[in-house]
Amino acid sequence: MPPESLVRAFGVDYYHVVPPEGGDLYVTPFGFSQISQLMPANWYFDEWYAREGEKLIGSTGHVYHVLSRPVRGKRADLVVKFSRVAQYVPLIVEATYAEDFDPETIAAARFNSPMEEFGLVMELRRGLFGPSHIQILTQRPLAIYAPPEEFKLWQLGRSTSSFHSHRRFLELDQEDAVKAIELDIKRKYVLLYSWIKGQDAEQFHDAGIVSESELHELTNRVASELRQKGFRVLDNKPKHFILRQHRRNASLMRRKDGELIYGLVDFELLQRTPEHQRQFKTMQQERYRTLQIERYAYRPIPRSSQLKPTSIFGVNYIYGTVQDGGHLWVVGRNPSLFDFFVPDRWRRTSRVKLSPLSEVYRTHTRDNIEVVYRRSRVGFPPRHDPLSEEGKRIRSHGYNSPFEEVVIAERLREMEIPTTLPLAIYRTGHASTKSRFQRDDRRVLDHADLLTPSTPAIPILQTDYDYYTLWDCFRGFSPVSEAAEAVGIDLEQAVVSALIDADTRDSIMDRIHRMLEKLGLEEDPLEESEVSVHKKPGSDTPCLDERGEVYATFSLDALTAFEIGLLPETSYKSALRALNTRLNAADAEKLDSEGNHLLLSFDADGEPRRDSDGELQWALCNFEFVRGLYRPIR
Repeated sequence: MPPESLVRAFGVDYYHVVPPEGGDLYVTPFGFSQISQLMPANWYFDEWYAREGEKLIGSTGHVYHVLSRPVRGKRADLVVKFSRVAQYVPLIVEATYAEDFDPETIAAARFNSPMEEFGLVMELRRGLFGPSHIQILTQRPLAIYAPPEEFKLWQLGRSTSSFHSHRRFLELDQEDAVKAIELDIKRKYVLLYSWIKGQDAEQFHDAGIVSESELHELTNRVASELRQKGFRVLDNKPKHFILRQHRRNASLMRRKDGELIYGLVDFELLQRTPEHQRQFKTMQQERYRTLQIERYAYRPIPRSSQLKPTSIFGVNYIYGTVQDGGHLWVVGRNPSLFDFFVPDRWRRTSRVKLSPLSEVYRTHTRDNIEVVYRRSRVGFPPRHDPLSEEGKRIRSHGYNSPFEEVVIAERLREMEIPTTLPLAIYRTGHASTKSRFQRDDRRVLDHADLLTPSTPAIPILQTDYDYYTLWDCFRGFSPVSEAAEAVGIDLEQAVVSALIDADTRDSIMDRIHRMLEKLGLEEDPLEESEVSVHKKPGSDTPCLDERGEVYATFSLDALTAFEIGLLPETSYKSALRALNTRLNAADAEKLDSEGNHLLLSFDADGEPRRDSDGELQWALCNFEFVRGLYRPIR
């Protein structure tokens, strides 16, 4: 399959195929090996699924079990399920197996859209939430097919408002994708799952193999295990639990502890629990933090993945193309980090502009990871005074490329010079041609021999595309050194994760606002998301200051801190001298002497963090004009 056929929705990758018979077929990684059998000619047309298959007894929708037509001697064992998205939900919760759902939950019940359903099932199968010893077995989602025929709304029984809500939800998930999956209110959607051998628990009960008490116990256990893994099924019932017998003695398969082994089916009413929904982003943060600390530890790339390892100027990256046709290089050797930085995770989230002169933004990604992204100015001539000595040096050097910025930051960190952490480089999928009078092609020519590991290979740096660099958001600590220091967590997440309570949060913000008011800042310039509390890795309690209060910090650049009166002139000049001294000792120099490129951390009383020698602790955050003092730093 060509890479341009790759689409993504709700965390699931699909290959989009247009079959000869028409329509759209979206095949998941589970379906790749059976793609020939999944073509609609082999199970859908001529109603093969109904003529050669059987309609599943007890299902409230149109669900069939069928073997596909043979292709090269192989057949796919399928469950064919017609989606009921946007239809009325005839939800009658049987009193015998009822869970404690509030009336509002039942009244708001809706069938999942096809892509949403597959996304939830894939998430459930991964099992990253909740106890690791609980693993829910399910059918494997194989493909979604939308036949080409169009129908009247009354024929499909859909609510227009409900369908539009599903469509907006899907659009929001893919809002930055050039090629996106679209829901069409006039078309059917058919979900293909793998068949699980066995019979449902209700059938075994009717046959006298499962007792009434054991049926109740199994139903409650399934609901409990789902809840512990962060999910619930609004119509949870024995009809959805597939059990299997041993071949030799026909006894039911059980775990070592004697509990029945079951496989779960029917997911059109599968939901995350409210607790999981709240904790999902916190869990993603913790997973991301662990991956980032270990980012240079080698991890194999799955054979089915389009990702490739590469190295540029000695820095390791995981490289791949993304939905919008762009290219993404994620720093490190861990392919699990790649999905955190695909552009649809950060380009359309709420952002704060950090610079009046350039495109620099801070945002929380959809995974609630706080990052700073900067549009590279490589390819543009620097707009600095050509008559000043500093301007001459800058114009002679030009803007560093994104790949040079990353390697410079990494080299400085190796020499124990604090910097923000480079995360990724993204090249847009669409061209942005520069004016002839605003071009500086020196870096393009210099990088001409550096190619992507794709087929066909292309230069990593191209004149007519925009490049963005992504960096960690400085909170006083570096993510890759947190194993030895403390973990910084913003106040909002600290309350959600129960690290602190709401009263402590309010007390911290009051201290900061009182301190800023004394400086003449009457409006609240800081939000809760900009203030951090800290905890030691593995600890469930926050770090305390010398007075026994929760230690909280916020970060500002040195120039802003000086302008608002938080940093004295002597300290401001001292910090800039310390930066230049450290850089020169590492055989490097910063051509532009700007204090807004130096980040400092302050506590809730406005005192800057200092090291054991009493010197200000800082981190360098801009590398556009950093170069080797006597030889190229890269």
